[in-house]
Amino acid sequence: MSNQAFYDRFFPENFWASLDRSSFLTDEQSMFGGEPVFEWIIKTVRPDTIVELGTWKGHSANHMADVCKSIGLSSTKIICIDTFPGGPEHWVLGDVLTDMRRRNGMPTINDAFYGNTIARGNDGMIFPLTVDTVAGWRIMKDLGFTADLIFVDAGHAYEQVVSEIEGYMPRLSARGVMFGDDYQAHEVANAVHDMARKHGFTVAVIGRKWIAVTETLLRYLMLPDVQLRTSFDGWIHP
Repeated sequence: MSNQAFYDRFFPENFWASLDRSSFLTDEQSMFGGEPVFEWIIKTVRPDTIVELGTWKGHSANHMADVCKSIGLSSTKIICIDTFPGGPEHWVLGDVLTDMRRRNGMPTINDAFYGNTIARGNDGMIFPLTVDTVAGWRIMKDLGFTADLIFVDAGHAYEQVVSEIEGYMPRLSARGVMFGDDYQAHEVANAVHDMARKHGFTVAVIGRKWIAVTETLLRYLMLPDVQLRTSFDGWIHP
């Protein structure tokens, strides 16, 4: 099996062209912050394939696609794993009617994901795998799929983050790197540190982002405000 088997099965050449675009829209609402870690990690790893866990309306995926194109990696593919229902925080804290644009009681976040991606000219680089994150890694395992970057940005519960790191770390290529968002959430941070102790990687923290750093990657880690941490003692703002 190979990555091509995955694309052939789910994303044939006419995937984007075959979509009904009548409901697509652009939507700038986002929790995304364009921290420099994205540009640094993409320039360092130069990925052929990126997997994003949790994508909301596609702003972080599109930012990564834009960075790839800016350094000549226009053939890089980004797989966004999300069922697009929103997380608990979106239902409880957000404006459910406005942010999710529910239709027949169901969120239509994916309409904004598709519309934002087309507006940025990144259809053809970004592809949605509309399953939960557990189904995602199992599908990728069965099809022999690997990625050079995996960005963990789905749930914030300890058990989910542990499950995602355990499930997706074997999906990294030989040069692959895993990183994630929301280190300021103590359950996320504690899960990352427990996995670091289990799997033997160093945790680098840059703002809200965490990186599972290998010894090789550590030599290239030259961003300002980087903290190497062994435990979560509270979020230190950069």
